[in-house]
Amino acid sequence: MTPAVAVVLRPDPWLSERLDRPCYSLPADTIVDSALSRTLRRPRIFVTAKIPGDQHIRDRNLQALGFRPIETALSYTADRLDAPADDARVRFARDRDEACVREVAATSFRYSRFHLDPAIPQAAANRIKADWAGNFFRGARGDGMVVAEADARVAGFLQLVWSGRRLVIDLIAVAPGAARRGLARAMIGFAAAHGTDDGRRPDGLAAGTQAANIPSCRLYESLGFRLTSAATVAHFHGPGVDADGQAV
Repeated sequence: MTPAVAVVLRPDPWLSERLDRPCYSLPADTIVDSALSRTLRRPRIFVTAKIPGDQHIRDRNLQALGFRPIETALSYTADRLDAPADDARVRFARDRDEACVREVAATSFRYSRFHLDPAIPQAAANRIKADWAGNFFRGARGDGMVVAEADARVAGFLQLVWSGRRLVIDLIAVAPGAARRGLARAMIGFAAAHGTDDGRRPDGLAAGTQAANIPSCRLYESLGFRLTSAATVAHFHGPGVDADGQAV
């Protein structure tokens, strides 16, 4: 008889605190079998799985266990950008920008996996994004941040992470009232030219968005980004959570 293999889910303490339940991610090499099914019986568990677009059997098997596809995540890269390097509205973030950045993050997202999941309350989804951006000011996430001003206040931000010589767009948002003013394009162009205010300059950029976020896809494509991969992001809500994300 083949011995049972323990399924090890990857804990996410940060997300657990914000959703007020145990949160995990499913490692890509986890075998989808009865052992995983037993592990998923933990009460109120929340698990995220990311399935490459060509792994249809894995996608189907995870859905059979109760995972529900939430979004199609798209990855883009660019070596050169079609964007200005400087814009009078754009600069590097300062400590005093935190409150405005958090406000933009809490009010600007519609297509994130948290906002698209009907079992996650919108207030919780907004708080996740606000705290995500706020972590930059505490040195907990991000290597740099660019902000854009409109009407004499911060109306957009771009959170950045280095991956080798490539600069990754970790999070970007523009306040609804400042949309269609070219702020996102200006921030990305500024980051491509100036890096993260520490002397480093990127050899290229990477970004991710959701297939449902057509404006974002069009922006990246207009800047010269190329689509490099697609994956399904699926969520599992364990027993003890209703359709609105509330304990039962």
